[in-house]
Amino acid sequence: MKRIINIRIWILAIAGCLGVQAAFAQVRPPFSFNVNYSIAAPMGSLSDYSGKTSFRGWQAGLQYMLTDQLGIGLKTGFQDFYERVPRAVYPTKSGDISAVQTRTFQVIPALATVQYQFTKPDAPVIPYGSLGIGAANMNYEKYWGMFVDKDNSWAFMLSPEIGVNIPFGKASPLLLNISAQYSYSPYKLAEITNFSTIQGNIGLRWHID
Repeated sequence: MKRIINIRIWILAIAGCLGVQAAFAQVRPPFSFNVNYSIAAPMGSLSDYSGKTSFRGWQAGLQYMLTDQLGIGLKTGFQDFYERVPRAVYPTKSGDISAVQTRTFQVIPALATVQYQFTKPDAPVIPYGSLGIGAANMNYEKYWGMFVDKDNSWAFMLSPEIGVNIPFGKASPLLLNISAQYSYSPYKLAEITNFSTIQGNIGLRWHID
């Protein structure tokens, strides 16, 4: 008798899980990808190196919903910071240099993400919070006229994000995505003691079978 009761409990538990998955599948499929346009403002020592807001960026990601509110995924992107500094005299170990400086910095992150949606998937607006952890390729180039100091290396990156997904209809697989995120890396080179930015993203998320 006890064995029969245990079997019934397992059957009910499995049926309950399948029921949750079925209910979620009726709204939209669990697998999705997104593509966003990104604008990033440098912070801290990065803003001393290149103080201008970067309008040259994009973001893309894949996500799988484990439940109707919790998902895991992968995210990448690109952001290009650029500033041209008027001619000045710069002290160096070899002596003073008079030059026009062109400063560039490109970032390509590769992050694993976990996301929690604060409402059910059939809500008209779906706010969420997420955290990305991984590494980023940092490409530093500082031109002194014809000469250049450069470095290309990988560094740890942490990137929390808050945003909203807005479906184009209650069960639409296509959603408008708007988010803000903070990115930090302990990258150090020359005048940069760490990498930190505030970034805004807008684009589309598409759930597919």
